[in-house]
Amino acid sequence: MNDKEAIQKIITDVLSLLGFDVENAFRELLDEETGDVDLVCALTTAHDSQFLIGHHGANLFALEHMIHTIAHAQGITTRFRIDINDYREGKKKMFFHIADKAAEEAAREKKPVILRPMNGYERRLIHTHLAKNTHVTTESIGEGTERKVVVKPQSVV
Repeated sequence: MNDKEAIQKIITDVLSLLGFDVENAFRELLDEETGDVDLVCALTTAHDSQFLIGHHGANLFALEHMIHTIAHAQGITTRFRIDINDYREGKKKMFFHIADKAAEEAAREKKPVILRPMNGYERRLIHTHLAKNTHVTTESIGEGTERKVVVKPQSVV
Protein backbone atom coordinates (compact mmCIF):
# COMPACT_ATOMS: atom_id res chain seq x y z
CA MET A 1 0.00 0.00 0.00
CA ASN A 2 1.49 3.38 -1.00
CA ASP A 3 1.25 6.53 1.15
CA LYS A 4 -1.78 7.93 -0.70
CA GLU A 5 -3.72 4.70 -0.22
CA ALA A 6 -2.70 4.51 3.45
CA ILE A 7 -3.74 8.13 4.07
CA GLN A 8 -7.02 7.52 2.28
CA LYS A 9 -7.71 4.45 4.44
CA ILE A 10 -6.93 6.34 7.66
CA ILE A 11 -9.30 9.15 6.69
CA THR A 12 -12.06 6.76 5.66
CA ASP A 13 -11.68 4.70 8.85
CA VAL A 14 -11.64 7.72 11.18
CA LEU A 15 -14.63 9.40 9.55
CA SER A 16 -16.54 6.13 9.45
CA LEU A 17 -15.97 5.67 13.19
CA LEU A 18 -17.29 9.21 13.67
CA GLY A 19 -20.39 8.34 11.64
CA PHE A 20 -19.62 10.32 8.49
CA ASP A 21 -19.99 9.06 4.96
CA VAL A 22 -17.59 10.92 2.68
CA GLU A 23 -15.98 10.45 -0.68
CA ASN A 24 -12.30 11.28 -0.88
CA ALA A 25 -9.97 11.88 -3.78
CA PHE A 26 -6.46 13.24 -3.98
CA ARG A 27 -5.39 16.14 -6.11
CA GLU A 28 -2.10 17.90 -6.46
CA LEU A 29 -2.24 21.68 -6.48
CA LEU A 30 0.55 24.02 -7.44
CA ASP A 31 0.80 26.84 -4.92
CA GLU A 32 1.46 29.76 -7.24
CA GLU A 33 2.71 31.89 -4.36
CA THR A 34 5.40 29.46 -3.14
CA GLY A 35 5.87 27.12 -6.10
CA ASP A 36 5.24 24.11 -3.83
CA VAL A 37 3.03 21.24 -4.93
CA ASP A 38 0.44 20.50 -2.27
CA LEU A 39 -1.14 17.07 -1.97
CA VAL A 40 -4.76 17.62 -0.98
CA CYS A 41 -7.23 14.98 0.07
CA ALA A 42 -10.49 16.50 -1.13
CA LEU A 43 -13.38 15.16 0.92
CA THR A 44 -16.92 15.52 -0.33
CA THR A 45 -19.94 15.06 1.88
CA ALA A 46 -23.57 15.85 1.29
CA HIS A 47 -24.50 16.09 4.98
CA ASP A 48 -22.99 17.64 8.09
CA SER A 49 -20.12 19.39 6.30
CA GLN A 50 -20.51 22.37 8.68
CA PHE A 51 -19.93 20.05 11.63
CA LEU A 52 -16.81 18.61 10.01
CA ILE A 53 -15.52 22.08 9.13
CA GLY A 54 -16.47 23.88 12.35
CA HIS A 55 -16.28 27.58 13.23
CA HIS A 56 -13.55 29.23 11.10
CA GLY A 57 -12.39 25.71 10.11
CA ALA A 58 -11.50 24.69 13.68
CA ASN A 59 -12.88 21.15 13.34
CA LEU A 60 -11.23 20.71 9.95
CA PHE A 61 -7.83 21.74 11.38
CA ALA A 62 -8.35 19.40 14.37
CA LEU A 63 -9.34 16.53 12.07
CA GLU A 64 -6.30 17.17 9.90
CA HIS A 65 -4.03 17.23 12.96
CA MET A 66 -5.49 13.92 14.17
CA ILE A 67 -5.05 12.30 10.73
CA HIS A 68 -1.46 13.60 10.51
CA THR A 69 -0.71 12.15 13.96
CA ILE A 70 -2.08 8.73 13.00
CA ALA A 71 -0.26 8.80 9.64
CA HIS A 72 3.03 9.77 11.32
CA ALA A 73 2.63 6.96 13.85
CA GLN A 74 2.28 4.55 10.91
CA GLY A 75 5.50 5.85 9.35
CA ILE A 76 3.86 7.91 6.61
CA THR A 77 6.04 10.92 5.76
CA THR A 78 4.14 12.32 2.78
CA ARG A 79 2.90 15.86 3.46
CA PHE A 80 -0.78 16.43 2.75
CA ARG A 81 -3.72 18.65 3.58
CA ILE A 82 -7.38 17.84 3.97
CA ASP A 83 -10.15 19.92 2.43
CA ILE A 84 -13.89 19.41 2.85
CA ASN A 85 -16.29 20.51 0.10
CA ASP A 86 -13.59 22.94 -1.16
CA TYR A 87 -13.77 24.93 2.08
CA ARG A 88 -10.03 25.71 2.10
CA GLU A 89 -9.97 26.78 -1.53
CA GLY A 90 -12.82 29.21 -0.86
CA LYS A 91 -11.10 30.50 2.28
CA LYS A 92 -7.83 30.91 0.38
CA LYS A 93 -9.52 33.17 -2.17
CA MET A 94 -11.19 35.10 0.64
CA PHE A 95 -7.85 35.66 2.41
CA PHE A 96 -6.24 36.83 -0.83
CA HIS A 97 -9.07 39.34 -1.16
CA ILE A 98 -8.58 40.49 2.46
CA ALA A 99 -4.83 40.82 1.86
CA ASP A 100 -5.33 42.87 -1.32
CA LYS A 101 -7.81 45.20 0.41
CA ALA A 102 -5.48 45.69 3.39
CA ALA A 103 -2.52 46.37 1.09
CA GLU A 104 -4.55 48.87 -0.91
CA GLU A 105 -5.66 50.65 2.27
CA ALA A 106 -2.17 50.66 3.82
CA ALA A 107 -0.61 52.11 0.66
CA ARG A 108 -3.38 54.68 0.18
CA GLU A 109 -3.61 55.84 3.81
CA LYS A 110 0.16 55.51 4.42
CA LYS A 111 -0.43 53.74 7.73
CA PRO A 112 -0.41 50.14 8.96
CA VAL A 113 -3.52 47.96 8.76
CA ILE A 114 -3.91 45.35 11.49
CA LEU A 115 -5.94 42.27 10.53
CA ARG A 116 -7.97 40.09 12.90
CA PRO A 117 -6.23 37.25 14.78
CA MET A 118 -5.51 34.28 12.49
CA ASN A 119 -4.02 30.82 12.75
CA GLY A 120 -0.61 30.08 11.26
CA TYR A 121 -1.96 28.78 7.96
CA GLU A 122 -4.08 31.91 7.42
CA ARG A 123 -1.19 34.24 8.32
CA ARG A 124 1.08 32.37 5.91
CA LEU A 125 -1.47 32.89 3.12
CA ILE A 126 -1.45 36.65 3.76
CA HIS A 127 2.35 36.89 4.02
CA THR A 128 3.07 34.86 0.88
CA HIS A 129 0.36 36.58 -1.15
CA LEU A 130 1.66 40.06 -0.32
CA ALA A 131 5.37 39.16 -0.56
CA LYS A 132 5.43 40.24 -4.22
CA ASN A 133 3.62 43.52 -3.55
CA THR A 134 6.23 46.29 -3.73
CA HIS A 135 4.01 48.83 -1.98
CA VAL A 136 3.63 47.00 1.35
CA THR A 137 5.36 44.66 3.76
CA THR A 138 3.87 42.35 6.38
CA GLU A 139 4.74 41.11 9.84
CA SER A 140 3.02 39.06 12.53
CA ILE A 141 2.45 40.47 15.99
CA GLY A 142 0.92 39.11 19.18
CA GLU A 143 1.05 35.78 20.96
CA GLY A 144 -0.76 32.46 20.58
CA THR A 145 -4.34 32.69 19.35
CA GLU A 146 -4.09 36.49 19.26
CA ARG A 147 -1.37 36.61 16.55
CA LYS A 148 -2.29 38.97 13.76
CA VAL A 149 -0.81 40.21 10.51
CA VAL A 150 0.10 43.87 10.17
CA VAL A 151 0.22 45.19 6.61
CA LYS A 152 2.49 48.23 6.42
CA PRO A 153 3.16 50.64 3.57
CA GLN A 154 6.78 50.45 2.38
CA SER A 155 7.43 54.04 3.44
CA VAL A 156 6.58 53.20 7.09
CA VAL A 157 8.98 50.25 7.22
